[in-house]
Amino acid sequence: MNTVLAELGRRYVERWVAVLVLPGLLYVAGAVAAHRLGHAHWADVGRLAGLVDPGGPLGGGRTSLWVLAFVVLPVLSAAAGLAARGAAAALGRLWFDPWPYGLRRLARRRTAARAKRWQAADRAYLAELEGSGARPPAEARARIDALAARRNAVALGPPAHPTWTGDRLSSVGARVWAWYRLDLVFAWPRLWLVLEESEQNALRAARAELDTAVTLAGWGVLGLLPAVWWWPAPLVAAGVFAVALRRTRAAVDTLAHLTEAAFDLRAAVLARELGFDVPEGRLSPETGAQVTAHLRKHA
Repeated sequence: MNTVLAELGRRYVERWVAVLVLPGLLYVAGAVAAHRLGHAHWADVGRLAGLVDPGGPLGGGRTSLWVLAFVVLPVLSAAAGLAARGAAAALGRLWFDPWPYGLRRLARRRTAARAKRWQAADRAYLAELEGSGARPPAEARARIDALAARRNAVALGPPAHPTWTGDRLSSVGARVWAWYRLDLVFAWPRLWLVLEESEQNALRAARAELDTAVTLAGWGVLGLLPAVWWWPAPLVAAGVFAVALRRTRAAVDTLAHLTEAAFDLRAAVLARELGFDVPEGRLSPETGAQVTAHLRKHA
């Protein structure tokens, strides 16, 4: 799935700038306001009135205001944006990729705990399937669906990552392989070329939403810094981070569904474009294995 993320992320350098510049200005303004208020006067908005006054604490004349507006603020905003992007990259590493060496033990414990939860939910689901004949059909179906949703809320398959997001993204490759015998790493760049423009745009939009959500989480981490001067800052940062985490999970789920849907709709088209004799309908695992061998080229 990292291949998918890399391909979709190539066109969003400009979007990173748009996402970071304005929040950077807001962050710098908020940090200055927090420093001005301090712990003792944390809610005294009146203390902010003189911040932009030429004779105020940031003053020194109108020249100083011009320098502040067109030199200092853009530089500080860019620095804050880079810091937020760095925090977002670190979070992305924890959410989507294998954890670094120093955190491997913690990662194994978290993965084992998630696997235990998944196994318990899976046993309950299978037990309900076996005993569903004793219930009215509608009640049995509702119970089975509820237990399946509880299991899938942990992961779509046995957890192999310490986070839900990591498992959700990796599940795409596993499900595509299980159903079509296509290797996502080798098939995705070719599949992208046979997608229609509307399908590509839907995937780009999903990736953009994921980028935005992870960046917002980075700003939530950076929001802890003003706590040095203003004690309510951690509460604001926690709220931002919680919203970002919720948006990230939703964006990951959407991107995973759309990526899998691209294979469902276009895998047979890809095989035909590569010269394989594929009848109308879905791609068979046997043909998918041949396509994978062709794409790997003995790699």
